Amino acid sequence: MHTSPSRMSARAGSARTVAARPGKRLVWSRPGRLTCRHAYGEAHVGAELPYDVPMNDGKATQSPEATVPDSGLTIRQYYVMVGIGAFVTTIAQPAVIGRLPFSLLLKTQLHFNAETLALFMFIATFAWNVKPIAGILSDSFPLLGTRRRHYMLFGAGLAALCWFLMGVVPKAYWPLLFAAFGANAFMVISSTVMGGLMVEAGRKYGISGRITSIRQTLQSAVSVSNGLLGGYLATMAFGWIVGIATGLLIVLTIATFFVLTERPAATRDPEVLRNAGRQLLTFIKSKSLWAAGGFLALVYISPGFTTPLLYLQTDKLGFTPPYIGLMETIEGGAGLVGAALYGVACRRFNLRQLLTASIAVNALGTLLYLTYGRDGAPFIHALSGFAVACSELSLMDLAVRATPRGCESLGFSVMMSARNLALGGSDVIGSELVDSYGWAFHQLVWLNAGTTALVLVFIPFLPRLIMNRKDGEVLPGPTTTTTGSARAAAPVA
Repeated sequence: MHTSPSRMSARAGSARTVAARPGKRLVWSRPGRLTCRHAYGEAHVGAELPYDVPMNDGKATQSPEATVPDSGLTIRQYYVMVGIGAFVTTIAQPAVIGRLPFSLLLKTQLHFNAETLALFMFIATFAWNVKPIAGILSDSFPLLGTRRRHYMLFGAGLAALCWFLMGVVPKAYWPLLFAAFGANAFMVISSTVMGGLMVEAGRKYGISGRITSIRQTLQSAVSVSNGLLGGYLATMAFGWIVGIATGLLIVLTIATFFVLTERPAATRDPEVLRNAGRQLLTFIKSKSLWAAGGFLALVYISPGFTTPLLYLQTDKLGFTPPYIGLMETIEGGAGLVGAALYGVACRRFNLRQLLTASIAVNALGTLLYLTYGRDGAPFIHALSGFAVACSELSLMDLAVRATPRGCESLGFSVMMSARNLALGGSDVIGSELVDSYGWAFHQLVWLNAGTTALVLVFIPFLPRLIMNRKDGEVLPGPTTTTTGSARAAAPVA
């Protein structure tokens, strides 16, 4: 597929009801354990947490101090840190604001071919593929007594240092690779902390919807504006992009120092590691997850042409960096339209229909690159952005539904890491076909479109239980549960 360059366990026990909503009951199955019973079966909210977890986007069900371990943070501090953190850890990535300037630097000054450039970027951004490890580290091993503050200071500060080093080290392969790898690795830590703050704020103040919308709005704004900004910066000295990225990360570091005033009271929590082990075991035993994961692998491993396209744009078609950036902005804007339409379509059509249609449109849209030129490029990028967004969302929908109950966070993050790994590898494979085996660009387009269309054959073999439902439809099962066994028989959508 061509892509744009961007314990809940079911247990029985005596219970008493503490709250109720249509189709859902909240009960205390034992002290400190809140159970949610609904049409999916029985699930326990939180792991041994002595507090209520808010079930809606509003005020905390109890006092903030009773909702999460007290960090001393106010709702305003959460808003500020999630907002700044989401924006900076997205736009300051070498593969985001620095993608075009950095790629053109490596191409023109170091004379990288497409294969070398794709492999360089794959290694430099590899840390994003193992992001779940950063989450377990932050949750399990407090740094200087805190789980968020010092990790954020450490990550943002060292990421700023690595960006600065990219501007002063010799313009050679290894110095630049080590600096870029470090910038990404430390930014992964900061991004993970930002996600942890989102979860804490959602639980403590019941604002999960609002705080998630802040993150998504800022990341969407970056996806649209990044192309134009990166294209403009690519025409200037590389020091400009280094200064901007370094400055943004310094701002995040300073904001963390003055705003993220977490109380240094956290202690090591071995339960997080034990829970991760249990989740991983559930993850491995899930047949639905393996089926969905295999399907995602087939889609994403298609030889890509993101880097070969850059060489076509610059070497043969004479596109200027600002024009290339404009194409990326058009693609990002069309992707937002596709995401909005998918939000409507997913309630009208089941996942099997959406997945089939989006992958078919993606494959057909890829064939338009056979006619790629300056005049037709805006339309091709717009259609590509729309098709890729719809395909991505349907595949993410599949991943969410296939993730088994009891390992929601770890399971989904592992699947997303595998997805990122496959995408980076697909670009390396496509670039190698061009440089090492002499493939022409149009041959790579045919291969990408063909392998994308081929996965349509495997859709009928995906589990019907997760494929034949529309968004909002619940899995079949008991709507109420009393004492006795209530083990889930299928993954949660």
